[in-house]
Amino acid sequence: MTVTLVMGVGYVAIGIGTETVPPTVLAAFRFDVSAGVLLTYAVLSGHWRPRTTVDVLAIITLGELVFAGTIGFLFVGQQYTTASIAAVVMGLGPIVTIPIAYLLVPSERLSRADIVGLLLGFFGVVIVANPSPAQAATGANAGIVFVCCAVLSSSLGGVLLSRFETELSPLALTGWGALLGGTTLHVVTIGLGESTETISWTPASIVVLVYLAVIVGIGGYAALLVLLSEVGPTRTSLTSFASPIVAIGAGWFLIGEVVTVTTLVGLVVVVGGFAVSNWSSLSQTLDRFG
Repeated sequence: MTVTLVMGVGYVAIGIGTETVPPTVLAAFRFDVSAGVLLTYAVLSGHWRPRTTVDVLAIITLGELVFAGTIGFLFVGQQYTTASIAAVVMGLGPIVTIPIAYLLVPSERLSRADIVGLLLGFFGVVIVANPSPAQAATGANAGIVFVCCAVLSSSLGGVLLSRFETELSPLALTGWGALLGGTTLHVVTIGLGESTETISWTPASIVVLVYLAVIVGIGGYAALLVLLSEVGPTRTSLTSFASPIVAIGAGWFLIGEVVTVTTLVGLVVVVGGFAVSNWSSLSQTLDRFG
């Protein structure tokens, strides 16, 4: 429940923050704050220095793909779409991970259920996007394209990261990844010509920065680790589909976002794709509580 609430409201926070702060700047500062807190704690706790090549590769993968790529594309994408739509598209993560793992991990196999689930997930995003020639010409679906890039970056990074057996503690690894991801986004900001001097830091944008950096970036991650250890990866991945429900409600309540029928239908189809591709694991989980 905690992870779902924190992550779901996070989509709305991104939408509010990027109204006055450029998305790459907001994302970079988010990681700066998270890295400062996490690395300080890691140093005080010990075992914070990367010592092996695997440690370095894990930091690069986490920082560039899971953090900079995922959050950068997501923040940019939400300039062009709503929090609810972005959350629904991000729900594709567990589904997209399946074919990526099949291609990169020799032991993985792609079943018929996986293929059906992948197709359902793709169809769900098509429903949410509701593409038309007019929209394509005006770039109205640019936001969804950017969010899809965030999904791909996150899934690829997650698969690669699972291959590394690092000696770093989770907090140290996350801190170093946040530092690298934030640095990368600062470079992107300079490349795009976005000056931090012209940013108008409003009370709302400051609250958003603190929420994204501390509550989501640190608290949400810690809660996710606890959830993984207590209920396992299958039930934990369900947060990817519960978070859009929170994002839809929070978007409507906090900033008056209009929720369309197509968004809700797309969410149901994406959830259906996940259920099909993970049916055996879900059945086992349900049997334990039956």
